[in-house]
Amino acid sequence: MIRVRLDIQYKGTPFGGWQKQKAKGPPTLQGLFEELLSLIFNQPIRVIGSGRTDAGTHARQQVAHCDLPHLPENLRYKLNRLLPKEVAVFRAGPAPENFHALASVVSKTYVYRVWNHSVPHPFLAETSHWVQSPLSLPALNSFAKVFQGTHDFKSFQTRGTPVPDTTRTLFLSEWVERRPHLLEYRVRGNGFLKQMVRNLVGLQLYAQRKGLSPQDLKVILEAKDRREAKDTAPSHGLILWKVHYS
Repeated sequence: MIRVRLDIQYKGTPFGGWQKQKAKGPPTLQGLFEELLSLIFNQPIRVIGSGRTDAGTHARQQVAHCDLPHLPENLRYKLNRLLPKEVAVFRAGPAPENFHALASVVSKTYVYRVWNHSVPHPFLAETSHWVQSPLSLPALNSFAKVFQGTHDFKSFQTRGTPVPDTTRTLFLSEWVERRPHLLEYRVRGNGFLKQMVRNLVGLQLYAQRKGLSPQDLKVILEAKDRREAKDTAPSHGLILWKVHYS
């Protein structure tokens, strides 16, 4: 068997996230790739991703691995011919035997996009969160800096998959204006709790609306209580931007 790494991009709108689900619902990316690879190789193929993404969340670079009986030179071409238009494989090649798409991850970068204008943007409707009221970039960055560093992010963990530890390190937490009216929250960390990025964005936008201070957000962070962090930003503004390996 040959270990193969897949680098994947997708628009998550029609999918129920990356991870396969027991309950019936929209197709998942993991389920889709396992189905297609099993069809190509005429045997069950298991695909493991770098982590789950929520329903509706997008990926500029999702990484997955699988073990195949052999590696056709045209595997990427075959997959892209079979995949729906919202998904593309931009790399399909051999990986070291000890490479693991999830366990080998050093850090991840996420980007959350906000269209900040009184008029919605039809072409960004499925890939950004529309906020009508004016936002202050300096104020948002004063909030973002509260979260940079090593903290217990229990206040930003949505209930779900239990984890032994809720402490994470954010190496980057900042807002930038990509172009007029299009804001991006960029965050890179050694790990993220369930819906953590969406909860961080939701609180920062809430704090802007309510006139909270960075100190108010620090108190919420230190409370380690999910009930204290208001709002969860919708999934369609979130993009898994890059998965970092050593």
